[in-house]
Amino acid sequence: MFRRVTFALVGVAISAISMSAARSPAQSRPDVSLERQRQAILEDPIAPRIQPKGYDVTIIEYMDYQCPYCRASHGPLKQLLASDRKVRVIFRDWPIFGPASERAARLAIASQWQGKHRAFHDALMTLPQPLDEAKIKAAARNSRVDWPRLMIDLKRHDSDIVTLLKRNADQAEQLGLEGTPGFIIGHVQSFGGMSLAQFRDAVRVARRDSGSRTLSVPQRPPGL
Repeated sequence: MFRRVTFALVGVAISAISMSAARSPAQSRPDVSLERQRQAILEDPIAPRIQPKGYDVTIIEYMDYQCPYCRASHGPLKQLLASDRKVRVIFRDWPIFGPASERAARLAIASQWQGKHRAFHDALMTLPQPLDEAKIKAAARNSRVDWPRLMIDLKRHDSDIVTLLKRNADQAEQLGLEGTPGFIIGHVQSFGGMSLAQFRDAVRVARRDSGSRTLSVPQRPPGL
């Protein structure tokens, strides 16, 4: 079941979720900062993505390479992308499972500068757990990542990668995420792993509600 709630920002651009309903006259005026914040989530220049031409739905995933539910959702998401060529995915690395997760996230982000993120991401998501440096290097090798170049890009873009991870963590906190994965699909926020049927249903709802100004947040099952 979903409860429909209106947040401070438009659609998926969510921040200051606990903003008071009382506003000054100046705050009541249309605010260009809302669009800037929306763009900060949807169009971050550093966040890796899969972006087909003519896409009409965006999925944002807050994820960790060692998260079992992220890994369980990876296959269904790939199936969705194979069958629906109008879905864009933006990966928001949120490494909360320790140093190996952060190492994998940083390297995955850096791999986009040699055009290998999608392959490296797939390989990292299917590695045996727990991650370590040897396994991460094996994933890079299997996805034909140039490791020496990756080390150069990691160093060259260190500031960009660090600030991206900080933005991702800040957004996850603002969204009220307590763990990974967290998905935003259109105007619907989903907690936890998703099946192919759930992805397809969420995409259908996103297309139907493309003009909505609200965000639907699923109620957590009891005990979570």
